[in-house]
Amino acid sequence: MGFIELHGVSKSFGKNTVVRNLFLSVEKGEFVSFLGGSGCGKTTTLRMIAGFEIPSSGKILVDGKDVSNVPPAKRNLGMVFQNYALFPNMTVRKNIGFGLKIAGVSAHEIEKRVDEMLALIHMEEFANRYPHQLSGGQQQRVALARAIAVRPKALLLDEPLSALDAKIRVRLRDDIRAIQQKLGITTIYVTHDQEEAMSISDRIAVMRNGKIEQIGTPFEIYNRPATSYVASFIGTLNLLEATVVDANNGIVSIGSMKLKTASSLDRMQDKPVKLTVRPEALSFANPADPVTADTNVLSGTIETIKFLGSTVRYVMKFGDTFMYMDRFNNPQLELPKKGDPVSVIFSKEACRILPADEESANSLKGTEEEL
Repeated sequence: MGFIELHGVSKSFGKNTVVRNLFLSVEKGEFVSFLGGSGCGKTTTLRMIAGFEIPSSGKILVDGKDVSNVPPAKRNLGMVFQNYALFPNMTVRKNIGFGLKIAGVSAHEIEKRVDEMLALIHMEEFANRYPHQLSGGQQQRVALARAIAVRPKALLLDEPLSALDAKIRVRLRDDIRAIQQKLGITTIYVTHDQEEAMSISDRIAVMRNGKIEQIGTPFEIYNRPATSYVASFIGTLNLLEATVVDANNGIVSIGSMKLKTASSLDRMQDKPVKLTVRPEALSFANPADPVTADTNVLSGTIETIKFLGSTVRYVMKFGDTFMYMDRFNNPQLELPKKGDPVSVIFSKEACRILPADEESANSLKGTEEEL
């Protein structure tokens, strides 16, 4: 039994159903992220767990108790909002201690626990400042400290970093993960930022249209996506329409190209499928290196080169098909130019086959207009 459990939870607003028959189990001390685009139901699900929304059907259990109709104040869950929600007329110290005061904790214990929280978020010298005297990142640290000062059963965070700039987001998300691990507190985190979810989560629930498309570790979600939506939503992806031409040997065709895969293609002979290959799985062919029978080799031309800092992204054209390739930036090498001929290789194990009848989020379809 999980520490937080959702059993067939749905939520409708009028005729609009935003969460559909959701089942989820979060273990004690686990960090789980809800990841998805706008309108996928992730924030509504979090608000139902917090008690700000009541499920239309199903039930929510926390530590074995049904809290589906329990008011938020009686669930003992800490909540951190996107907009900080700090009291502008209170100092940092008083903001952190507010929940403790409402709970009737003694003044001595409040002072002791607030000092612990200030040390935890490394803001001892800011204790007597007001929210308007703090940066956005500092305000969010105070909101986090206030949420965990009351020693909640679990911590819920609703896109807490979306209002911050990129560098502060990276630093603060690492702080949140470090604090969560130090306290061992069960945490559910809502975000639309895939990199954020991948970097701090024990597991990720990828949501779409009010349902969980897949839940798994960041490694599983990225390397073994269950659907084409997950495959294309997480990271950059070459997602190509193909046809199985030799099911026994795992061979598919994309236009005039034949590609080898390691996927099981039983009962898929002559059927349309989607072939996925991550850009980092491709590399330039080296004439000095032997090519095995399990290696795919494609010859084409450079269409576009995009410099992304630590990596260089090549967009290459093979017949009527376009593919991405990502390589580490090497300042000692001269980049090819648009139109230059290239040969690239990738293993059959890098190819993953998915059903052809699923919609994809942002795949590279292989048309020049999408480049």
